[in-house]
Amino acid sequence: MDPDAGADDWGVHVIAVPFDTARRGWRMGAGPEHLLSNGLADRVRRQGHDVTVVIVEPMRSDPAEIATAFDLMARVAEHVRLAVDRGAFPLVLSGNCNTAIGTLSGLAPKDRAVLWFDAHGDANTPDSTITGFLDGTGLAAALGWCWNGMTKQIPGFTPVEPDSVLLIGARDLDADEVSLLERGRVCRLTPADVDTSRLSTALSALPDAVAYVHCDLDVLDPSVGRANPFLVPGGLSLLSLQNAISAISRRMPIGAAAVTAYAPEYDEDGRICIAALQIVDAIIAAARPR
Repeated sequence: MDPDAGADDWGVHVIAVPFDTARRGWRMGAGPEHLLSNGLADRVRRQGHDVTVVIVEPMRSDPAEIATAFDLMARVAEHVRLAVDRGAFPLVLSGNCNTAIGTLSGLAPKDRAVLWFDAHGDANTPDSTITGFLDGTGLAAALGWCWNGMTKQIPGFTPVEPDSVLLIGARDLDADEVSLLERGRVCRLTPADVDTSRLSTALSALPDAVAYVHCDLDVLDPSVGRANPFLVPGGLSLLSLQNAISAISRRMPIGAAAVTAYAPEYDEDGRICIAALQIVDAIIAAARPR
């Protein structure tokens, strides 16, 4: 985002990536277009912002989880950079969290801080994972811990530094994943930490940078609703998440954000859809130039 852009001419570039494990519209891949069909873009327009919506499709025609995922990351990087160059705010709606690698690449070469809200660590590597789920390696790849042959094909990719990352709300991590995070000295905040001074202390310790706010909706407590099949008790309240986003904006400018991992079929009462729209409201309010 151009820091000289005024609030009156500020736009939002919604980048929808409707894929989950290379399958379009399946499970969490249905989330981005579900949010759009429930008025997300019009909601942002009513706040006085110009909105552009783009649906990202892979260049390759033969779906393969790994190759397609990195193809999509590269496309996301291009769209994020285009938004930034135009002085607009990139808001990514994605089935999988690993699109973060593309978003961070699109923000480069700026110094970037990563505020990763997720019930899971996403910090496994191909050697440590016990599930084989590519999306569980997203943060690790952003840190440069794995998939180096693939990430170097993404325009603008440079790893983020561990001291620029806060993993917030994670409570379901593999033992090897915990070891990787501890060896990498990545700061972790529990859900209970978010409503205490520990959040402001951790934010203060981050280097000066532009923030990427990553919101995997399963960071929310199940009492808020069910975002996807990976339900984990003991998460954040919606208000805690909204307040944390606001606190981030008081520490540093928010340069891009993502709302990810929403599988509408699990949201039987529609509460997560409403919560997701309210999270977008919080992100837009926090990112808007002052």
